Order: sequence, then structure tokens, then C-alpha cells
Amino acid sequence: MQAEDRTIHFSVELIHPVIKHRKEELQKLYFDLSQTRNASYDSTDFSNPIQTRFYSRRGKKSQSIALFLPDRVVLIEEWTDIPLSVFLEKIREVASRTLSQLRIPKFVVHTATIRSTFALTHFDDARIFLLDHACAQQNRITPHFQRPIAVGGLRFVLPETPQHPGSLTVLIESFKQSVDEVFVEAKGVFASAPVGTEELETLLEHIKGVRAFITEHVHPYLNQFDVPQETVE
Repeated sequence: MQAEDRTIHFSVELIHPVIKHRKEELQKLYFDLSQTRNASYDSTDFSNPIQTRFYSRRGKKSQSIALFLPDRVVLIEEWTDIPLSVFLEKIREVASRTLSQLRIPKFVVHTATIRSTFALTHFDDARIFLLDHACAQQNRITPHFQRPIAVGGLRFVLPETPQHPGSLTVLIESFKQSVDEVFVEAKGVFASAPVGTEELETLLEHIKGVRAFITEHVHPYLNQFDVPQETVE
């Protein structure tokens, strides 16, 4: 398996007590972000009074979105073309300014989701790699389902522990857009540490922790199965 994965999605939810956002405050926030290096957006959408959107589009698929809802801020990098370090700087800017400018005392819960893909070395089809090889399901699925499998894989839910903050949900699937890649999604939910202006570094560390789980734990887990197969003569 290739040593480095390809990140395709970053997102965070910053959940806070319900508040009615004022349009003029959001307009000022948009302007202030436009003066920053890594947290500016190209356009706004105020058409939905309970869901303001800041957004940018780049190329055919990449886009950045900031959603402001009554109970949360959602920041999304879809088909991302920026590294995690730039995303973290964007989170720092948006989160700190949201707390100070939108009259929010703290984010009571936050989530972080990262999606990436790993290219296989010794298999041409991620479905065969995951289902037949890693999970030993060869000839055990089709006789019962009697339909082709478009996507298949594994799901793990890992609870919070004293040593590991936040719960993690991990999806490992074949990647529909590329047959020889494995899709991985890790989502962390952090509900025991409210985040205000002084705790932003904790928020960023949690995001980095979700990323590290993919590179330091999911990759070695998958790599143990991506080995040459013995041929029977």
C-alpha cells in the first residue's frame, strides 16, 4: 500500500447554544475574514435566513464552505486542494472571530471529519482486497445477496477513553470513484471539553488527532493485508 494517502475532505462542526445571528454581524465577519491570508471566501449566500453560507469554488470540484446555523458553525473543505496545516489556520481564524463577533461564549461540542484514500499496491480492486482478502468473505456474499457489490467495507466505533479524548467512528470502504483505492473516513466527536477563545489549541489538537489516527493506525492496519498473493500452479 502506498505510504501516503490522498486527503479529499476536511470538515468540523462547532456546536454552540442556540442564537439568532444578525445579518450585519455576519456581513462584518465575512469582510474581516476576507482580509486574512487563509480564511477568506469568495461569495456569500443570505437567501436562507437560518443558514448563511460563505463559499469559494476552485477548479472543477474543490470548494470551501462555511455554514452559520442557529446552533453550530460548519466548516467544509470538499475535494480539498489545501493541506491540513492551511485548514487548521482557517479553523483558528473562523473559530476565534465567530466566538468574539457573534456573541458565542463557547463551543460546547465539536466534531472533526477527515476523508482520504489509499492506493493499493498488490490488488487491482479494493472490493476484493477488503471483502475477500482482509475479511475472508470470498464466495460467501454473492450467493446470498445475488447482486453486484458497488461499495463494501468495514465500520468501527471507538469510544472515548481516559487516554484518548473523543469518540471515533471509522469507515473503511472501497472507493467508488477509483477501483484500486481504499476510502477512509474518520470522524471524532468531542463533547467533554467546551472550547472558548482560550481553548482553541485544544480544538486544533483534536483535529490533528483524527488525522493522525488515519496515518498512524488505519494505514498500518490495512497495509498488513496488502501483500503479494501466492499463485497456485
